[in-house]
Amino acid sequence: MLEGFLLVLALVTSAGLLLMAWGAFTAHYDTKITFLPSVDIIIAARNEEQRIEACLESISRLTYPKQLLHVVVVDDRSTDATPSIIAGFASRYPWISLLKASPETGQLRGKTNAVTQGIEATHGEIILFTDADCEIPPGWVENTVKYYTEENVGVVGGFTSLVGRSGFREIQALDWFFLFSAAAGLVRIGFPVTAVGTNLSVRRSAYLSVGGYRTIPFSVTEDYALFHAITHGGIYRARIPREPATLTVSYPCDSWDELYLQKKRWFAGGKGMSLGTIGLFAIPYLLNVVLLVGLVTDPAAIVLPLVMKVVSELLVVFPSLITFRRLSLLRSFLFFEVYFFIYVLVYPPMVLLTDAVIWKERGYGGAPEAENTNAPSV
Repeated sequence: MLEGFLLVLALVTSAGLLLMAWGAFTAHYDTKITFLPSVDIIIAARNEEQRIEACLESISRLTYPKQLLHVVVVDDRSTDATPSIIAGFASRYPWISLLKASPETGQLRGKTNAVTQGIEATHGEIILFTDADCEIPPGWVENTVKYYTEENVGVVGGFTSLVGRSGFREIQALDWFFLFSAAAGLVRIGFPVTAVGTNLSVRRSAYLSVGGYRTIPFSVTEDYALFHAITHGGIYRARIPREPATLTVSYPCDSWDELYLQKKRWFAGGKGMSLGTIGLFAIPYLLNVVLLVGLVTDPAAIVLPLVMKVVSELLVVFPSLITFRRLSLLRSFLFFEVYFFIYVLVYPPMVLLTDAVIWKERGYGGAPEAENTNAPSV
């Protein structure tokens, strides 16, 4: 009975993953290279003195017409040298501005508060977001806005790659490519779930149509909340193309402790998912649970379902590894599978028990404030 149940779960999960893989493989869209709107880039920065300079150096190399570009870097009450570094760039580049975040009010907390103030200080037609620890390719802006081919395209996301060659870093890089590939695939098949703020853009009219962050329910994953609000109203559509010219680069967590906090925040932010999205992830989660039971009670029964799962997950991430020339990450794929199995199994019940998280030294969901750990922004 266990073997048959496992096989059914594996078939359903693999079918979903293969559909997702097809979506990721075909994540190409029409473009309009003559579309040159006014663009604002919003970057929230809190205690990012170690990374912000490299980020702004990459921003300074953007090739988009400067008369159409305004970059606002919001200092989210940093206690290190972050503000002075930003001010230095703002003094050299007139299209880069430093904005100091005012205190939080109402549901505008943490990064959401800083991002909201950056948006409200600008007027461009398209708003791009990235994080203060990311580095941006020169053609990022023009190769993002070209996907706004129709007025009903409200969100365009992109991929982010993590640097580093150690096994621990490569596992995280595979995790991110899987996440972005899944997001791109789901958008392509008409089931938008999320996008990531390391590489995200929205049409300002779409942002205003949902009331912006002042009316969107607070979430520790503000990028997910914004994406969900815009795409689930039935008016605006999303695009997440596999576009090499928009690939941003970020940095992995340096320790298991940092990775634990990052993943807990991501899962906590997903507690507001729709029932349809919950159902999408419930069957793969159940498969993991039954695989674990089978490992203890009947190891032979899990072999075929496990192989089906691993191969299907490989097919989801494979198109992105080809597009972004990161096939070398495959040497860590089996280690990633072990890691992926464990954290997908552990985090959902953990977050159901407590959604308290610490992010950028701030506590949410009842968690206490923390000392500055220089943890990654995402």
